Amino acid sequence: MADAIDPFPDLGSVYKVSGRCQVNRDVADIKLASSVDGRESKNRDAANSGLHKDSTSNVWGHPNLIQKLKMQTTSNVRPTVDGSCLSSRRHGSASTQQGAGTCPVQAGFTLPNSSENRVDEYDNNDPDVVYDNDDLDDYDFDFDEDEKSHEARKKSKWFNAFFERLEKLTVEEIISPAQQWHCPACQGGPGAIDWYRGVQPLMTHSMTKMTRRAKMHRVFAELLVEEMRRRGTFIKPANDAVGKWEGLNVRVADHEIVWPPMVIVMNTKYEQDETGKWSGMGNQELLNYFSSYAAIKARHSYGPQGHRGMSVLIFESSAAGYLEAVRLHKHFKEQGRDRDAWDHSRVPFCPGGKRQLYGYIAIKEDLDVFNRHSQGNSKLKFELRSYQEMVESQIKKINDNSQQLTRLKKKVAQEQQHSQVLAESLGRLSEKLHQTIEPKNRIMRQRAILQHEQNKEELIAKEQYFKEKINTIYQSIDSKEDNFEKLQRAASERVKQSNTNPIHDKDECSAIELHEKNIGEFNAEREKLMKSRQDRRLAITLRYWEDLVKLEEGFEKELTLLMEKYTHRILH
Repeated sequence: MADAIDPFPDLGSVYKVSGRCQVNRDVADIKLASSVDGRESKNRDAANSGLHKDSTSNVWGHPNLIQKLKMQTTSNVRPTVDGSCLSSRRHGSASTQQGAGTCPVQAGFTLPNSSENRVDEYDNNDPDVVYDNDDLDDYDFDFDEDEKSHEARKKSKWFNAFFERLEKLTVEEIISPAQQWHCPACQGGPGAIDWYRGVQPLMTHSMTKMTRRAKMHRVFAELLVEEMRRRGTFIKPANDAVGKWEGLNVRVADHEIVWPPMVIVMNTKYEQDETGKWSGMGNQELLNYFSSYAAIKARHSYGPQGHRGMSVLIFESSAAGYLEAVRLHKHFKEQGRDRDAWDHSRVPFCPGGKRQLYGYIAIKEDLDVFNRHSQGNSKLKFELRSYQEMVESQIKKINDNSQQLTRLKKKVAQEQQHSQVLAESLGRLSEKLHQTIEPKNRIMRQRAILQHEQNKEELIAKEQYFKEKINTIYQSIDSKEDNFEKLQRAASERVKQSNTNPIHDKDECSAIELHEKNIGEFNAEREKLMKSRQDRRLAITLRYWEDLVKLEEGFEKELTLLMEKYTHRILH
């Protein structure tokens, strides 16, 4: 029985590359050959005139190509004509003329793209320009009629001057980049004054023109190819190699697989008991035998005779689980103990009497046999799923995630490196700033200390001045009080002396009383004045200290705000 699975899946096989456009595929299948007898006769004449007929004909050569391209353009879809999609076969003659020689000129040539060989650059391929009636009616006869001969088409008012000049030159002169050409299909319109060095850039221009007079450009390209073929060589677009090989189909055929992935293990029964029933391997025993594979469960099939010798390893329901199952399947196959070996050349026992296990990936028929004697919930549950959906798409997703993870890791590494560079740059700038600012800060601090000392000295000096002034006032007060006391003592002495004369006792008593009264009132008012002065001095002192405290507190707050402001600037 053939192997039921594809070879071990490769991550690269998951990705599907889209095929080339249908137009290219259709054009590649066209046999580029002359469709009229007149052309064939002229080909024979050209061959008889000494020009060897090329075994690999030109890449265009078929006038019906223009009709096919026209059919593409009339469907409101702008055609994409790739010279690489055109076959070089002509009437199948390549198979019959392989022995014929080929002149050196027939090997073709490839010049750089026309945009690199233009003397003047004009933007003539405006995508907004579409065909109009004037473009389609510019022909003096119907180029699409196959019965028109090559010579008649050359003599069109559009191409006559070009081909008359072409006939005066040799092949080497024609293909030389030194020859400059105007495009005859562009005459009287945009691009008419553009120069092309050599016929190769002119050919590329004619085949890639997609807007104004695109059909006429294709006719001119066909005529140019045919004319060069008749003169013993051929020209082709620069990328003509593409489209000469047939690749794989766009999509690989899908198939169904058992899900979750399972591997059938055969010959797992061991011996019969006295009742004739077979015993065999247990679940854990089977898992232990294949512990290097990531199987998650094991099951065995039982029938009327006991163990049937058929077991199954069940893997995780994921692409990784399927790959593990395939890995085990391949291991069995490499050792010659796969499905084919079990079906056609099984050897139940190896030398020494041990039973030899066989294994292969499970398919639906295997599980139907496994469940033959099972009923209800005892049946092994499975389903059939698309291989591409369950495996290929998951592998592609894993691969995409892995690539994205790699990109993210690379991005994180770059960010970390960038952060490290920034940190190092910041460190260097900080150090440089510190080296620049620290001397200035030291000078500023020294100036501030010096200013503080100067202010302190000035304050002490002023304080000393005011203290001295107050002391002077105190001395003046003391002097005045001393003088006043002397006056009081003198007055008291006079009163005492007057007391010695008895005649005036009564008047003297009155004088003494008045004197004592005056002294008492003076002392009372002096005491009151001293107390008032003390109270006012205390109030002034309190206000001074309160204002001083407020001043220092305000200074502290302002200094704190200033430091916070510049701390933020320095750190950021």
